[in-house]
Amino acid sequence: MTRLQEETPPGGGIRSFADVAGMSCARSVHEDRHSTSARAGIPAASHGCQAAFLPDLAKVGEMRQTAGAFLRRCRVSEPVAGVVVLAVSELVTNAVIHGEGEVVLRITVVVDVVRVSVTDHNPATAVLKEAGHDGESGRGIRLVDAISDAWESSGKETWCEFRYARAAG
Repeated sequence: MTRLQEETPPGGGIRSFADVAGMSCARSVHEDRHSTSARAGIPAASHGCQAAFLPDLAKVGEMRQTAGAFLRRCRVSEPVAGVVVLAVSELVTNAVIHGEGEVVLRITVVVDVVRVSVTDHNPATAVLKEAGHDGESGRGIRLVDAISDAWESSGKETWCEFRYARAAG
């Protein structure tokens, strides 16, 4: 079962919460749907979602769908959202297969940056591997490295970021 948690965005309290396909989502107190950024289709100051669950490969697809729904709600463009969802899939799969204990997925949207963070209880860092032509695994972190603007693994947490140009207001 997925355990939902509320998260306070940096710099402020929370104005509203919504369940988006099984994740707890928070919007900054400074967001207003009538604001200039909302009318221009630009993500508000900050949005955050978090889901915690026990390792289960069935959660990978659920987290992909959840991430897509959350990113649409944040008005992240389809091309960017598609790449972010791919990273979510790879990082969650990596945590489910190689991690230990509960897996926590966090997605944050702050103006023109989307950050994906996945944590578990395994202290080993995620590493770039060279998968053979016939290898069935070993490409996930290499893919995240190729599609993200930045990524890092500190052991229990692996994160990546996507920066994108905002639409003109």
